[in-house]
Amino acid sequence: MIRRRYSPACIIFISLWIAGAPAVAGVVNPNISVIGQPYLMVTDDPANPDHDRLRMDPGETEVVFDDYLNPFTRGYFTLALNEDGLELEEGWFRILRGLPGALNLKGGKWRQGFGKLNAQHPHTYPFFDGFHVLSEFLPGDESFNESGLELSERLPSPGESSLVASLAWLQGDSFRQVRGDTIGSGDPISLSGDRSEESRPAVLGRLSAFSLIGERSGLDFGLSATSGTNNVAAGTRTTVYGADAKAKLWNSERSYLVLQAEVLKLDREDAGWSCATGYAHETVKPWGWYIYGDYNWDLRWNAGASFERYQAADRDQAWNSAFGLFGGVALMEETTAFRVGWERFRTGSAPGDVQPDPVNTFTLRVIFSMGPHKTHQF
Repeated sequence: MIRRRYSPACIIFISLWIAGAPAVAGVVNPNISVIGQPYLMVTDDPANPDHDRLRMDPGETEVVFDDYLNPFTRGYFTLALNEDGLELEEGWFRILRGLPGALNLKGGKWRQGFGKLNAQHPHTYPFFDGFHVLSEFLPGDESFNESGLELSERLPSPGESSLVASLAWLQGDSFRQVRGDTIGSGDPISLSGDRSEESRPAVLGRLSAFSLIGERSGLDFGLSATSGTNNVAAGTRTTVYGADAKAKLWNSERSYLVLQAEVLKLDREDAGWSCATGYAHETVKPWGWYIYGDYNWDLRWNAGASFERYQAADRDQAWNSAFGLFGGVALMEETTAFRVGWERFRTGSAPGDVQPDPVNTFTLRVIFSMGPHKTHQF
């Protein structure tokens, strides 16, 4: 996936210019937020060059611009600054009203709404990072982040419930997979390439339902499906299906429990080449799931646990699993938070192979934010 990068000096100048520009008739400054996420990490993973040593990292810094462009349309930009430079992580507009049939239209580049977790930024997680099953099954390097257009509409539903359907037409770059060369077989990839850099449009559909439980608690269910071409020359595709559920249950004015789970099914054709038959493919169809619970008390403290189990997206499809514990505290409110976590990850093995040792990872992350952009309530 091609990413546009900018120099840090450029974005600092733009931010200061926007923040300091005087307001005139018809012009309103956008909301500007900066979110820092430095962390400490210790892992016993032998594949990590810093294993068994404390790693201190500034993490990723996000600069967020968002506001209404007019009473009908909202705009949003997220710029991410990390060790690779500065990149446009998200940049989109949404038309909220004025279209026929109460439709919403969203366009640009954004973290796609497959399931509940992919659309959220990592600083909103109560744990250190996303689940392995999502990075294994969903397209993209760090998240399922695509350019496209999306239509969504709230459908008629009984009582105080809400039913929303959406359909997105995507560029499809994140679905691409580079195929390895088949040596000595006249493979076109070694001669002239097999169009591995080309992309084809992809689609994403989602149906979600929300309902109140009592006066304050809520329950959310969703179904998602996405499909795109991963190799143009071979005509092979990647399709992912998912179901998710989330409950936020208040037991007092200042404490609540969050329960969330997702199940994913991957159906991926891996392109290959045969000197006898030409382009061929093998299909892998693993599935997996995760679940976590996060109890928040006194609004500033939280603690929870997570578990996931999924098949590796390869021919063996061995079962991997991970168990985690996490906790956090906000000093005064959500603009400054400390989060600790431990994860024990166990890689699966094919029958007859030696079971690898589990990998333990300990993390401490500080999240501090300036500006109006805060974590999401549901």
